[in-house]
Amino acid sequence: MLKKYIQKINRIKVLYLILLLELINVSYYLYSFSTHSYLPSPFILDKNDTFMDFYNPLFWVVKDGFYTDFNSVYPALNYFFLKIFTLGITPDQVSDPFQLRNDFPIFGLVISFIYVLIILIVVNIGEWRKVNFGLKGLIFLACVISVPVLFGLERGNLIFLALLFLACYLSTSNLWIKAIFLGLLINIKPYFAILLIQYLNIHQFNKTELMQSMLLSATIFFVSGIFAGINFTDFFKAYLLFSNSTTLTAEGVVALPHSIASMSVINKLINFGEGSRYTFWFSLLKVVNYISVLFLLYVALVKRLTPLELLIASIVILTNFSISTGGYILIIYIVLIPYLLQSKEYNKLLFFILFIYALPLDWINILELNHQYNYSYLGGNLLINEPTFFLSIGSIFRPILNFLLLIIFLLHLLRKYPKLVNKR
Repeated sequence: MLKKYIQKINRIKVLYLILLLELINVSYYLYSFSTHSYLPSPFILDKNDTFMDFYNPLFWVVKDGFYTDFNSVYPALNYFFLKIFTLGITPDQVSDPFQLRNDFPIFGLVISFIYVLIILIVVNIGEWRKVNFGLKGLIFLACVISVPVLFGLERGNLIFLALLFLACYLSTSNLWIKAIFLGLLINIKPYFAILLIQYLNIHQFNKTELMQSMLLSATIFFVSGIFAGINFTDFFKAYLLFSNSTTLTAEGVVALPHSIASMSVINKLINFGEGSRYTFWFSLLKVVNYISVLFLLYVALVKRLTPLELLIASIVILTNFSISTGGYILIIYIVLIPYLLQSKEYNKLLFFILFIYALPLDWINILELNHQYNYSYLGGNLLINEPTFFLSIGSIFRPILNFLLLIIFLLHLLRKYPKLVNKR
């Protein structure tokens, strides 16, 4: 019954509904900003941190301390992209990342324009070209004003570069070009190496593509790293330390939690009292999250899955796993949307993504969060004298919806492939 109902849905009307819901979100954000001079939840609690995912690493590129003083774990492709913006800026012109942002605010506008342009490219290549709505502009707009994209734009995070390379990787069939794009992708955000499980599945083990991808990824990493002046020993030490603890603050994680593991950070921002029973339940969220993700990873390696199922598994694992990926990781679902639209078997998963992107839930506040006084950059560096920050109901539902997407997909695979390990 559900499948027949889904097939009868008028996609154009759904698109207009999505846009309406997203406009409600945007209207609320604008109203709240006009009232308080800072953006509400789900944007980061530190209102002075706008664009700093871009300006902070850029500052250390200007100072030529990206891999020494800053101990960056960004592969060198990020360094060279940021290097473009340092032309004409000397190290003695800036003393800290915030001064760099104040002196060169145009960079924030430029990087936002580039990121929006990337989304425009993404929704016009690969599988997106098969989606004939006749309203491609509305599809683009629906992506741009979705909550995860707005959050990523406000942060200025470099993940939009990964979105571009991921779309290019999926849109080509030439094995070498595909391996090049995957290598570029991994050298922007290394956790995209999860896509290699498509070649590691025991029933579709593809030694050639695996070796091509690994070889090109390593070549791009070391060659670009040499030109960037990376001390590889120090880099790997820094990366190991990074992997043992999130680089995001608790405020950054809980602003737009993307997994139920991210929700466990709420415990650090609310004083429940020593020995509170809530501490146990928040810790349990992590356990349930990681067990589920690891089980899906196991299924993706041992079941005879289709290429589409392996792709879905890779992206769902990535968006539900490490809290250090940040809430902007949810923009990656943009590349998965056209595949789900054309799949009669998995189009039901699309509803979870659309709910994550568009449900207007952020105007309902449920928990007050402790936070220090700070300035609002978008509010004209206004000092927030009496900061009152809340966790919205959207910040609870989005990670739950993302987790339910994982569970429903996993249960479907277990029903479809009932044997623990399929025989050849």
